[in-house]
Amino acid sequence: MPMKRAVPQVFQNLPAKLKRRINWSSLEVQLTLGIGTLFALSLSSVAIWTCWKMQRILIESHKKNVFTVASQVTEDITFYSEMLPMNKSLQKAIDNRASRNLLLWIEKEDASLVAAPAITGPAWQRVGHPSDLAQTFQKGSLFDLYQVQDRELVACRSPLVIGTQTLGTLFVAQDITQDQRRINDNIQTLVLATSLAMILSLFAIAYFIRRSLQPLFQMQAMTQKISAEDLGHAQVVLPKASSEIQSLANTFNMMLARLSEAWAQQHHIGERQRQFASDVSHELRTPLTIVRGYLQSTLRRSDNLLDHQREALEVAAGEADHTIQLLQDLLNLARADDGYMAYDLQILILNDVVTGVVQVAEQFSHRTILVEAKASLIPIYADANRLHQILVNLVENALKYSDEAEPVRIKLEQVDKQAVIQVCDRGPGIPLQQQSRIFDRFYRLDEARTRSMGGTGLGLSIVKVFVEGMGGQVTVRSELNEGSTFTVTLPISAVSL
Repeated sequence: MPMKRAVPQVFQNLPAKLKRRINWSSLEVQLTLGIGTLFALSLSSVAIWTCWKMQRILIESHKKNVFTVASQVTEDITFYSEMLPMNKSLQKAIDNRASRNLLLWIEKEDASLVAAPAITGPAWQRVGHPSDLAQTFQKGSLFDLYQVQDRELVACRSPLVIGTQTLGTLFVAQDITQDQRRINDNIQTLVLATSLAMILSLFAIAYFIRRSLQPLFQMQAMTQKISAEDLGHAQVVLPKASSEIQSLANTFNMMLARLSEAWAQQHHIGERQRQFASDVSHELRTPLTIVRGYLQSTLRRSDNLLDHQREALEVAAGEADHTIQLLQDLLNLARADDGYMAYDLQILILNDVVTGVVQVAEQFSHRTILVEAKASLIPIYADANRLHQILVNLVENALKYSDEAEPVRIKLEQVDKQAVIQVCDRGPGIPLQQQSRIFDRFYRLDEARTRSMGGTGLGLSIVKVFVEGMGGQVTVRSELNEGSTFTVTLPISAVSL
């Protein structure tokens, strides 16, 4: 059994690598393929027409030669018949005109041979006896091209009339095999030259198009380096570009100027909004804390209060706590926006922090919270207070939006150099089109339900800010009527405990 030749791995992967490297939707590739295809079709059409024309010239020239020989044979027979008997005149005329590549003979109507030269040369011996050839030629037109064995023949037949006497049918056959082979060789050379010209032209077209598009590539490289801070003085300068690309660059520069103005205006408005939120949060938190203190002090001495008075004070104290927490969240977000959020990073045991949060949450919610840890000790590098608030916000969110009969699950594991925290609930789920906005500030899925449960729309925003501030990530995966899973990844500690 023959052994198959092994194909090197580099050649097996070449088509896939080429496919990944070529961007078929790019303008450069499309122009190269389009112009290259058009040029290839044009060049191929010229080559095909040239081959056809060469073939026709060869055949027509030989047909003309055969017709001329047939006319000359008739004239020779007329000339020799004045000096020799008719049968000798016929034979002499045939012998004089016959050659290595030209065969002539005369047949009567009964297919008997009147005159024929001696068939010499291996080429004529392969095509057969003149009588056999005559039967082949009778099937075609008066002038035609025939394939006999491995030979190409141009043949004609015509009545041989001397004076008023019809002596039979004159057959003239010329072997054009050698000429045909030379034509075929020329055609192969032309095809090879055309293919080579196509390949070279394709490279030339690709080079020309890439050179023409080079200013666009330069423009792309320049724009990729432009940041928000550079909008005011960024300019795209292409001195050697064409007029069309120069016009595009000028339009782009005008757009950059408008963006710079809009960015400066928006940045100024954002700064004022953040400063306002920070000032309001800071100024209101202190008096609200005092109010809450008085309310709690009054509630502790509630023996002389009526039931409706005690209930009103409890509602007021709860609203004060809620407002203080809202102000604290706004202050934290404002600090994060300004880059002033400080993190006291230290080595913590994630399992212990989660256990503490779960115990408090179960005590106040009277709900079941299950903790599943794949490792007994998961050391992380984080801020204890920020991590505590992250877990509280996620657990409160899960308890708030899930059925009371369903437990909330917290899964802990260590993956490579990351600690993974998953808070899973069996709530109504989050629609796919809203999952990308779930971490936006003040965004609520259900306004009425969120307000009735005391939500502010800042809890998940705080989670995202704190997690990213400690070098982690937070994501959500949710399906309608199946529940949601919030996943937090934080870096683990390099110190083993």
